[in-house]
Amino acid sequence: MSVGSLPLGEHETEVADRKGIYNPDKHLRSLVLNIPGAVYRRECAAPRKAPYVSDQVESLTGYPASDFTSGLRSFDTLVCSEDRDRVGGVVEQVIHDGGAFSLEYRLITADGNLKWVVEHGRAVVGPNGQPAWIDGVILDLSAQNKAEELDGRAKARAGYDALTFLPDSTLVRDRLQQMLLRSQRSRQLVATFLVNIDNFKLINDNMSRRTGDEVLMAVVERLAGVLRPSDTLGRQGEDEFAILVDGLSPTAGPELLAKRLLEALSAPLCRENADDVPICVTASIGIATNESHEPNDLLRDAAIALRQAKAKGGNCHVQFTPTMKSVEMQRLELETDLCQALRENQFFVLYQPIVELDTLVVRGVNALLRWRHPVRGIVEPKLFMPVLEDTEMIVSVGPWLLKQACRQASAWRRLGHPLTVSVQAAPVQVAHEDFVDYVAEALSSSSLEPRSLMIDLVGFDPSMDSARLVEPLRETKKVGARVAVHVTDASASTIDQLRLLPLDEIRMDQSIIGAMSESFDAISYVRALAQLGQELRAETLAEGIEQNWQLVRLQAEGCTLGQGPIFSQPIAPEALEAVLFVEPFFS
Repeated sequence: MSVGSLPLGEHETEVADRKGIYNPDKHLRSLVLNIPGAVYRRECAAPRKAPYVSDQVESLTGYPASDFTSGLRSFDTLVCSEDRDRVGGVVEQVIHDGGAFSLEYRLITADGNLKWVVEHGRAVVGPNGQPAWIDGVILDLSAQNKAEELDGRAKARAGYDALTFLPDSTLVRDRLQQMLLRSQRSRQLVATFLVNIDNFKLINDNMSRRTGDEVLMAVVERLAGVLRPSDTLGRQGEDEFAILVDGLSPTAGPELLAKRLLEALSAPLCRENADDVPICVTASIGIATNESHEPNDLLRDAAIALRQAKAKGGNCHVQFTPTMKSVEMQRLELETDLCQALRENQFFVLYQPIVELDTLVVRGVNALLRWRHPVRGIVEPKLFMPVLEDTEMIVSVGPWLLKQACRQASAWRRLGHPLTVSVQAAPVQVAHEDFVDYVAEALSSSSLEPRSLMIDLVGFDPSMDSARLVEPLRETKKVGARVAVHVTDASASTIDQLRLLPLDEIRMDQSIIGAMSESFDAISYVRALAQLGQELRAETLAEGIEQNWQLVRLQAEGCTLGQGPIFSQPIAPEALEAVLFVEPFFS
């Protein structure tokens, strides 16, 4: 229907013009003709005819207005299939509840091209108090988006990520809202998956940003290959994706889909250059289903489950349960308390003797961080150390521990006890740009002989950490400190990576020592690491020695140093001073 279909006919208009009477309908027609978009009225009742569509619809879609007013064509059929569920859900909600909407989406034009548009509509209430029709306008965004593409912002402004062209976090939340609204009527399960690539930062740091982008695009392709056309795959952050799915089985459905997603990522990713080594990628997945009808709640629950999957070591999926929320709240409280701990001087240091296994003389000490909470009392290291490392607060706490340990070791040297002091450092600390500087500063401010400081690398992952840690460890040795690494196995790959590091000492985790009584693998690990130490001219230290037979076996295998309850638990510096005069320390 053309503009001539407005309420005032042409004859009445001409009469009004001749008499010089102000004609509001004429001005309304002029206004509609000058709007740079298609104005329409659509009925809310099925079959939802469009009694009025302005002629501008032809320049927008390529189809004449008469196609829409006759029922030959509808706007719904022109919406791009990827946007159709989202657009339809919003319109259905307005038809049902009233109100207004504003949507950006893609239309398929008569020549088969996609065109970005924005539609603004409002429900008009009829005599019965229910929405009777929708009045709206559809505006062409394609020219605006084309201009924005020049500075890389087109898709971002339209709700799509500029690299992957996936829905961004805002659009993901909008689509989740529509899914949840539909689920209230259909009672279908809505599942939200947050997929985070494990150790993605290392790919960017050790290779290049371009390689990182290639990996992201390959991950997107594999994830999309598992999903249905009606599902939503969006990008939540640099290395995190959101997947929205409805209609799954409430029992096994989410878990089965998560397994398929992980399987899709399991094969190595081949890069553009045939000579490049394929990259192996794993992911952690957090799942939440619609216990709540709020998108933010569902995304929060999926994020909590994702953190649980990360804590398990990655390459797995975890589905949210209500008990996780209380655990998460406890963790948040712990994070808050840890932020206060350093400011309020709640940390202190205990020292555990390191003994030369042949002579049983104290050769050094491990400086171990401890926390005295004003209400909880002494907090177990296994509770707060992972939080410090996960949140990277350890980067702030580490320099404090290093300074305390160096000052104490310097004081012992002045008393005639030239002990080596070992300070633990996580990979995130060693890789930090200021790490070597604060090692040098701690040595300088304490006047400690540099070779009396041992940096003990803990939490080392041979498959990921070697390349980014070699250089800072070499720089650490240049300032005079020595380097040890904490090892939990002696597989061939681990030994190969250890050979790349500038090591003075190899430390066998207490899990290896504790398993020697019932595991031949543990004994073979001890033997292999002791032999590697000899090859690299590095000492080998066994942690967690509890029984005399373990000591004897370690001596026989060629381990040079040891520590554990058989010698001493971690103790205060004053208590340690009392036993430093006793040699041998253990007999």
